[in-house]
Amino acid sequence: MDGRRFDAQARARAHAARLVGVDEAGRGPLAGPVVVAAVVLPEEPSPELCAARDSKTMTPKSRERLFGVVRSQALAVSVAWAQPREIERDNILRATLRAMGRAARRAAAKSGNSPLLVLIDGPRRALNLDLPQEAVIDGDAKSLSVAAASVVAKVVRDRWLKRLDRRRPGYGFAAHKGYGTKAHLDALDRLGPCDAHRRTYAPVAARLKAAA
Repeated sequence: MDGRRFDAQARARAHAARLVGVDEAGRGPLAGPVVVAAVVLPEEPSPELCAARDSKTMTPKSRERLFGVVRSQALAVSVAWAQPREIERDNILRATLRAMGRAARRAAAKSGNSPLLVLIDGPRRALNLDLPQEAVIDGDAKSLSVAAASVVAKVVRDRWLKRLDRRRPGYGFAAHKGYGTKAHLDALDRLGPCDAHRRTYAPVAARLKAAA
């Protein structure tokens, strides 16, 4: 089933005029925020929009191109952030689900008063969200709306990491995007963690403990 048909069936099942697709980028990295995007697509998306799919399967150039299409053609786009200190305080799952709720609420408010259904990528529903919602495992591979959100979240986060790379040189954030690659771990050994690192993640916590 293609993503457009999946969305049409979800709308019909919930008697919803519009869908809010929600996805995140950045749960696994040792540094940087989790970025959550929520997207409301038109009921009849253009062929360009129909090219949206799981952002992890796309090249950076293709993601950037589709990001522009989504921003120009979507009925609503919203982005929410879970920063490292929030992740440390609440744990990664709760921080992400709260950010999903924030992003979905904003996108819903931008898209008007039509009945909505929120599609959340993954097995769990968003927190603090007083809207009808469904959790969809592998949603970015099934739903066009969720796939579009995955592209927005990934591009926004990658751009943020490139800016961080200029502010915190030496860690290689532009290349590894905060993931625990050998180059990143070597930089942590050499420089120690910076303010963008998640101090509760084991490789970072171990180095902080060793330096104490």
